[in-house]
Amino acid sequence: MTAYSTLETYLETAKEVIGESYYNDAWRSTSLLIQILNKMESYFGSLAQSNPDGDLYTAEIALSSALNLVSGAYNCPVDDERFEDVEAMYNAIVNNFITEVSDDATADLCLLGGLANFVTSMRVHAISNYIEETGPSEAKFEMLKLAKRDDKAVELAISTAADVLLND
Repeated sequence: MTAYSTLETYLETAKEVIGESYYNDAWRSTSLLIQILNKMESYFGSLAQSNPDGDLYTAEIALSSALNLVSGAYNCPVDDERFEDVEAMYNAIVNNFITEVSDDATADLCLLGGLANFVTSMRVHAISNYIEETGPSEAKFEMLKLAKRDDKAVELAISTAADVLLND
């Protein structure tokens, strides 16, 4: 089992790297968020298939709903060549943790949930700062409203998934 201190240190370092790289880049942070949510959804889908008597399907549905909300609202590319740096970031953080650091699915899901919550909160904060720095407009407020909606949807999905994971 992956030590909590290892998970916590890795997650904090990952947050720093993501914040430094994508704080002011809504498209790239959205692309990263979509990749993280995709991974979480597939994790819970696999776990639900291997444990059909459990309630893991509920977590998969919650994450799928948040993923569809985010990816549908922005039509943000995740595999476009212009976003290769995002894929490289995702691989360096997520895939490295899963293959080299972690030895259990629970730690993997904790990392993914922590990253998803961080990225959505970071987007809200960055857009709020952008509005303060450049002045208000209807389009900017709409962007902020969508970012806040995404933040709440992802937070709710991850909370639901965590509850299912803890009770299953």
